[in-house]
Amino acid sequence: MKKIAIIICTFILLSSCTLFPRKTHITWPDKIEYMEAICDIDMSWRDMKYSGSMSLKMKYPDRLQIEIYGPFGETVVYLVKNTDKFSFISSDEKFNDEKVFEERFGIKLQELIDDISAINYRRNGQEGIYFKRENYVVIYRFDNDENSICWKGKDGSICMRFLEVVFDEKG
Repeated sequence: MKKIAIIICTFILLSSCTLFPRKTHITWPDKIEYMEAICDIDMSWRDMKYSGSMSLKMKYPDRLQIEIYGPFGETVVYLVKNTDKFSFISSDEKFNDEKVFEERFGIKLQELIDDISAINYRRNGQEGIYFKRENYVVIYRFDNDENSICWKGKDGSICMRFLEVVFDEKG
């Protein structure tokens, strides 16, 4: 009986460790040419609200792949942009025209790639690291506590919190 109680207590203790958020140290390069990442996403943008997990793959200047997952690991949004190809698939819609994406989300795809690559960011003591676009501001938090990129503007906010990142294409 005592052994069973010890095993159950050990199991509960080990299981509870998964509830604590992981702190991963990420060393961010000044300019991001390539990135593969696992992220959490929080989005309240126009009429869309979502919180969950995502994977991201970006090769500057013209390749982007984003996959957003539902609560059971199923893909709920798939976006891929290559040099001359684009595709967006969700449970609600499917299209292959970048202009439709840009009208729907109010973000140009090339600007999104530029924002993720941190190519235009500026450092400001009070606001942190940011870049101001016409309709939104991109806020970078590249430190041990946050590791995020957020877009904030009149349409709402989108935040990607990076959990694991690889900056080398060879892995």
